[in-house]
Amino acid sequence: MKTIGEIIGTREPYFVEPEQTVREVVEYLATKGVGAVAVCENGAVVGVFSERDLVRRVVAEGRDSQTTRIREVMTGEVVSVSIEDSHHVAKALMLDKKFRHLVAIDREKRFRGFVSMRELLEVDLAESRALIHSLNDGYYEHQFKPGD
Repeated sequence: MKTIGEIIGTREPYFVEPEQTVREVVEYLATKGVGAVAVCENGAVVGVFSERDLVRRVVAEGRDSQTTRIREVMTGEVVSVSIEDSHHVAKALMLDKKFRHLVAIDREKRFRGFVSMRELLEVDLAESRALIHSLNDGYYEHQFKPGD
């Protein structure tokens, strides 16, 4: 069972500031190739801005991306998971809250990065493959011993 810390590893935690414009943040998302970013102020995560926020709170409402500040359109409810938690804990939380990304923090409550539902599903798939492999090897070793 993998921990969130093992999944996110040492990758750079991407974040923006609340006073940045939507346009600046969307360019940042595109440059980094990610779908969500933490909004941090004085070292604390105060929100999250995702592609979903862009569609629902900017495009659908006809806001100007050049003048709208991220503070105005970010998701303010920050739900986090510890880097020491198992991926099962994070997955259950994401399913319950209907999130696709979850903030990962360390013991000191510092932002360490995001974990995505896709990453959690990849871990589940790898664990399932390993289990199938071990079950199959055990079955065939038991059933077809040389010299029987």
